[in-house]
Amino acid sequence: MIRKVGKKRTTVKDEDKAWLDYQAKASKIYDNIYYQSSNILVNNTNKAGHRQVERLLDKGRNFDIVLEVGAGTGFHLNFVRHTYQKYYLTDKSPEMISLAKKKHGVRSNLKYEIQDASNLDYPDASFDRLISIYNLEHIPFPHQVLKEWMRVVKPGGVISISFPLDGGVAWRLGRFMTTRRSFAKLGLNLDYIIAREHINPGYNLVSLINYYFPEKRECYYPFLVPLSDINLLYSCMLRRV
Repeated sequence: MIRKVGKKRTTVKDEDKAWLDYQAKASKIYDNIYYQSSNILVNNTNKAGHRQVERLLDKGRNFDIVLEVGAGTGFHLNFVRHTYQKYYLTDKSPEMISLAKKKHGVRSNLKYEIQDASNLDYPDASFDRLISIYNLEHIPFPHQVLKEWMRVVKPGGVISISFPLDGGVAWRLGRFMTTRRSFAKLGLNLDYIIAREHINPGYNLVSLINYYFPEKRECYYPFLVPLSDINLLYSCMLRRV
C-alpha cells in the first residue's frame, strides 16, 4: 500500500510498528475491551452513549431508512428502540463489517456496507435517521463531516451522535485508571493509539455542533451540568431542516 504525503511517498514499511500491531488486533479486541470488560465503569460508560441517543427520541417513532456510520461490529443495533424498514450498518473496516455480519446474521431489513463516514456514497436526502456512536472524535475536518451527514439525511430527519469528552479531565483520568491497563496487557500503548485516533477533543466537537445546530436535544454523562471536564460523554439529537 502506498499513500502520498505532499511530494513524499511512504509505504507501510515506514509505519510505526505500534500502529501496525494495533491495526492487526483492533477488530478482534474492540468489543472485549469496551463492552465486555470486567470493569463496571468501562462497561457502563461505553453503553451509556448508545442508551442516551435512543432516549433523546420521542417514544413510538418510526424511521423508514436508517444509516449507521462507523458501526463497528454493530453493537448499537441492540439498543435501537424505534421501528424501521431498512437499516444500513456501515463501517470503513471490512473486518468490522465481517464481524457485524456474524453477530447479527442475514436479515431482509439489514444491509451491511463498507463506507467512509466522511465521504458517503449515497445520494442527497437518502435517510430518515443517521446514527454515529463514538466516531466524530476520530475523523479529520469534523465540520465538513457534519455537513456530509446533513447532506444524506432527508429534511425533517434526525442525526443522532454520541462521543467521548476526551481532552476533559474526567475522561483522561478514567482512561488512565481503566482501559490503559487493558491495552498494556495486550502489549499495546494506549496513549500512543489515542494520540493518533482521538484527534478531535470533545469540547471542540460540542462547539461545532452548537454552531450548526443551535436547536437540539442534548445530554451529558454522568452529570447534567454541561461541562466537559466533569463528564465522560456527550450525546445529541439534531434535526435536519
